[in-house]
Amino acid sequence: PCEDGHAQERSLFPQVLPTIEQGDVIVADRNFCTMGFLAGIADREAGFVIRQHKGTLRWELVEDCFEEGRIDTGVVYEQAMHLFPTQGEPWQVRRITIELDQPTRDGDTELHILTNLPESVDACRISEIYRKRWTIETAFQELEATLEGELQTLAYPQAALFAFAMALTAYNVLSTVKAALRGKHGCDKIQEEVSGYYLADEVAGTWRGMM
Repeated sequence: PCEDGHAQERSLFPQVLPTIEQGDVIVADRNFCTMGFLAGIADREAGFVIRQHKGTLRWELVEDCFEEGRIDTGVVYEQAMHLFPTQGEPWQVRRITIELDQPTRDGDTELHILTNLPESVDACRISEIYRKRWTIETAFQELEATLEGELQTLAYPQAALFAFAMALTAYNVLSTVKAALRGKHGCDKIQEEVSGYYLADEVAGTWRGMM
């Protein structure tokens, strides 16, 4: 959380790194792909699965890519890559490439994902892990549209952050309800027929009636 609405998210990395613990795995989009952040994660004996940003790293491929298999969205390849920090020796990471069946909305035909996870975690599994990152963006859309996590009338930064934190808490409760429903009725039925909006509206209506 940051009270400065104009702050670039990379400026908050020094606050994020201390929260990372040994054994964690950080999954993130390319805006988080900086040398300092990747090295900071590795220094904490944690893993990362982060999309490569073309302009934030000095790097060199050290082998040809080889095919690892296929996932729902395309063919998966892997190769070793060296990263060059401003100080110290270069260090090796795995670069996973997904050759997409369909271009992204930005027109990209392939994705490059960097990871320091061990070889025991295969490239296709890593690609699937990265795919699930989109569920985070879906969650934030629900926070805004359904749970009113971003109220335009809250002019005070601390009030806006408090409202957002409450929306996050409500989202966790809502997710627990959905998980219970999935356990009873199956994933497909809940995914297709249960509306987060109407669940939230039901709770809000009950609260108004009780008040």
